[in-house]
Amino acid sequence: MTQPAPDEAPVEAPVEAPVEAPVEAPVEAPVEAPVEAPTAWDAPALSEADWLLPLPSDCSRALLDPTGAPRETAALAGLAARVTRRLRDGRGFAVARGLPVAGRTDRECAAMGRRLAASLGTPRAADPGDLVTVTDDAGLGKTDLALSPHTDRTPAPHPPPVLGLLCVRPATQGGETLLASGHTVHNRLLAENPWALPRLYRDFHFGRGAGFDRLRPVFRRHGTTLRVHYNRRGIERAQRGADAPLTPDERAALDAVDRILSDPRAVLRVSLRAGDLLWTDNTVVLHGRTSFTDSPDPRARRCLARVWVD
Repeated sequence: MTQPAPDEAPVEAPVEAPVEAPVEAPVEAPVEAPVEAPTAWDAPALSEADWLLPLPSDCSRALLDPTGAPRETAALAGLAARVTRRLRDGRGFAVARGLPVAGRTDRECAAMGRRLAASLGTPRAADPGDLVTVTDDAGLGKTDLALSPHTDRTPAPHPPPVLGLLCVRPATQGGETLLASGHTVHNRLLAENPWALPRLYRDFHFGRGAGFDRLRPVFRRHGTTLRVHYNRRGIERAQRGADAPLTPDERAALDAVDRILSDPRAVLRVSLRAGDLLWTDNTVVLHGRTSFTDSPDPRARRCLARVWVD
C-alpha cells in the first residue's frame, strides 16, 4: 500500500516535493464484460456432483454434540471448508445431505443448522421467522404459493452474504427449490438485451419499512466480482412506497430479467429431502420455490430452518 508523503518542513528556497507512486485503484471489470466463472451456469449442464455434499458421520456426531469437543469441532470445520469452496470457487451453492433431523424438534433442527453456520462465518441473530412454515397473515414466503427466484434482503445494513436453508420436513407434494445463477442472467442480458444493463447497474429502492428502505442496484461490480441483488416484488413495492413508481424503461429492464428467470434452462429444480441443508452465495445465486400442497397434520407440514451468515 502506498504511504502518504511526509509533511515537508518550511524552507527558504523551493524544494522539489517527493514524487509519490500512484495509488492503484481496484481493477473494475467493464459493465459489458461477461462473467467467466463456474458461477455462470445453465441448469442442464449441472449434475449432482457439482453441488451435493453427503454429510460425513463424524459431522453428524458433531452436530449433536453441543460441547464443542476438539474432534467434533474439526469435523465441522472440514465440512465448512468444503462448503465454502463450493460457494466461492464452484457453482455458488451446495447441499449438505444427511443432517440428523429425525426425531428432533424444529428448534433443535434449527440449532443444528446454526451450529454448522458458525463454522462458515458469523450467523445473524435468530428470530421467529427463521422457521419457514405456512403461517396465516404472513408474507408470501410463509404461504404455500410459488416464489419467484430472488436474493434475500434483511433489516441489517447489507444483505446477508450467505443463506442457509435446512429442510426439516418437505411438503407432501411440490415445494421444489428453484436456483438460478445471477451471473448467467447478467451474461444473457449482455447477449440478448444489452440495453437493459445500464439501468440495472443503477439504484432501485429495495424493500420498505424500518430498516428495509435502502438503495442498491441489481448488478454491482466490486473489483472483478459481480454482485447480484434481485427481488422483483420487493423492488416494485419499495418504489411505490418511495413515491417513485417504475418508469416504462425500468419496468422493461426488470421484465428482461424475469424472462430469463422463467426459462427452464436458467433454473435448477432441487427436491430437498429431510436433512438437506442448502447453502447459497446470496450475492450470486437466486432462490425460489414452486407451489406446494401441505399435509393436513400440522406436525407433518413443510418446514425449513433458515440462517443468514456474514
